[in-house]
Amino acid sequence: MIRRTITAILLVGLALGQPELRFHPFDWVQYRQTGKVNSISFGDRYAYIGTQSGGVLRFNRYSERFEAPITRAQGLRSNTITAVHRSSNGILWAASPLGVEFSFTEEGDWRFIDRYQLNLPLGIFVERIGESDNNVWLDTPGLIYKLDAITGIVVGIMPNPDEAVTWSSGLIRFRQDLSDLFIDYSFMDGWMTDLQSLIHPDGRQMNVTTLIKNNFNEVWIGTEDGTFFRGDNTMKTFTPFRFSLAGNDIQAIRGNDSFWLGGRLGHYQSGISYFDIDRHIADEYLFSEVINMDQTSIFSIIELKKEVWFGSEDALLVYEKKKDLWRTYGLQIGGRKSWANTMLKVEDHVWIGSPNGISILKIDDKKPINSKVEKYFRNIFIYDLALAQNQVWIGTETGLFLYDIEKDIIRNYRQYGYENKDVIFPIRITEFTAFTEDSNQILAANRTGVLAFNFREREWSNAVNPSIFGGLEIRAMALKKNTVFIATENGIIQYDMKKNLADMFNYSFIGQVNDMYIKGRRLWLGTSEGLISYRYK
Repeated sequence: MIRRTITAILLVGLALGQPELRFHPFDWVQYRQTGKVNSISFGDRYAYIGTQSGGVLRFNRYSERFEAPITRAQGLRSNTITAVHRSSNGILWAASPLGVEFSFTEEGDWRFIDRYQLNLPLGIFVERIGESDNNVWLDTPGLIYKLDAITGIVVGIMPNPDEAVTWSSGLIRFRQDLSDLFIDYSFMDGWMTDLQSLIHPDGRQMNVTTLIKNNFNEVWIGTEDGTFFRGDNTMKTFTPFRFSLAGNDIQAIRGNDSFWLGGRLGHYQSGISYFDIDRHIADEYLFSEVINMDQTSIFSIIELKKEVWFGSEDALLVYEKKKDLWRTYGLQIGGRKSWANTMLKVEDHVWIGSPNGISILKIDDKKPINSKVEKYFRNIFIYDLALAQNQVWIGTETGLFLYDIEKDIIRNYRQYGYENKDVIFPIRITEFTAFTEDSNQILAANRTGVLAFNFREREWSNAVNPSIFGGLEIRAMALKKNTVFIATENGIIQYDMKKNLADMFNYSFIGQVNDMYIKGRRLWLGTSEGLISYRYK
């Protein structure tokens, strides 16, 4: 009776589920750069891959495809997973530097056991998890912790297990002689081995970080760059698999069926990602591996018919699709150090907005042209650019302007179209920071309200009152029919403009939202914490 009471109290205190109970486990999904593979475990359907910074990857062993990973978006306290174990009773266990968590559904509704409740010494982490008939075991340097398999209550601490334990893999502590294993296998997709470590197709030496055999006697190997290998006993081959973004601070998203992703340089290897959202495949173009790519942060992307342009700091990276070739061009705007905030295709040119103004480049040779636009906006901060109804919309620190392509004139926005009798124009005419549009209208964001311009009626109206987003600077917007998503420094607002209903999401795993894109029923977010998708309907 006493034990049951203590258990109930602990379970109430340790429960940590989805962001909110109304969400299904994978309504929110977070994709990140994974770092090294720390641990591998097997369930009935998935191989669970514990990673250094990407949470727990789920690899379908039958289709050999990745599915949505388990991260902080599913309720984990950390995306750094030091050990993972799927027990025979269907409970999934995951250890991080913060403690140990377990889920009865193998997806969400995580119960958390703080490291201090386990009495783990400072700097000591759980490196391996296993199970016996009635208990779960945690392996740390020096001591083994014995837990109740259902409640997670510590029932013993000892130097060695007093029962037979089946372990999932952990991080290899000491160098192992792998020659007897590697000499019998061939490595696929250009990988090789020197019988102690692996050699990447680009020539880099890659250390093995974890190793395990499953119930089918298959050997699985994890490596330091996030690649893992599945061994085929019949063919005696190791096939590589990997799912990782090239960075975690995503500044820009572009693409239709798949996404190009770019962002700030990170602690690990950085680069540009190409993410197939339907097949859960991510290709990386790492700065350290691809020639003609300068190592630089990416702030904007535009996809053209034959090329993809990536705007960075004083440089423009261009990917030629057909040739699979990269080039780097110098980019000078306003004569001072600058970066490309936003890019827009206008006929045969690309407009680039920066803190120092606008530069217009010819697509064919990437050379700038002289224009009244460049002179008019010289040394003015350009937040965003949009193209609608043959007008280039220009959001700047000094106001909202429109460039008429046919008439070659620049006008203040209030000189264009008609005013709805009830419209209230922003009190603060400066800092129009973001645009979003569909076939019916375009929205323009300002701290004192979001304006809408209807294309059919050619009329201005108020779309979002500043009280909805707290009068904060709007960093990005996305529009779908009557629903608009607004990103500020405090999170995301989902606002139904017709019903006047708002919802606020400021979960810590989202971080700072930098870019937004709607595809089907999902909102995709480029954030400081990775690429995040939200199933909003």
